[in-house]
Amino acid sequence: MKRIRLAVPAVLVGILALVVIGGATAKKPALSATPVFKLNLKPSQEVPPIKGLRADAVGSVTFDLERSAGAITSGEVIFYFNYSFPASVNITGLHIHQGAKGANGPVMVNSGVASFTDADGQGNITTVVTGTSPATLQAILDNPRNYYVNLHTSVNPDGALREQMHNPKKR
Repeated sequence: MKRIRLAVPAVLVGILALVVIGGATAKKPALSATPVFKLNLKPSQEVPPIKGLRADAVGSVTFDLERSAGAITSGEVIFYFNYSFPASVNITGLHIHQGAKGANGPVMVNSGVASFTDADGQGNITTVVTGTSPATLQAILDNPRNYYVNLHTSVNPDGALREQMHNPKKR
């Protein structure tokens, strides 16, 4: 009976040691593979602001990421926006630009939306972009406030609707 009593604590100590050692060397769980930037694009956020345009676009930009050892190895950028303009509109582009609030900057992720006309000015844009460099995706995640999303039209080719990106929600 004494042997069993000594064996049980020894086994428990061994299991505890494995848990502690295993926990110390275990990898951290992967960061979310799908950060979602929820946005409400408005003409007042453009630089300079677009006055008198009663339009908006509500939606999201989602990064569907693949990671290895925590580093982004590839990913898709999914643009999903419902837009509303007061009348017919010719949409000419939808992009993520690099630029702080109050500044304009270069396109970093092009949605690939080709120019099209929407007769009633109400609609949806959904597009998936592949091939964005992991470095660009990581840079946006590291400092999203240094990037903005911009919807361009033929009347406002430099941008009609904009919102600065911010910390994403994670799903």
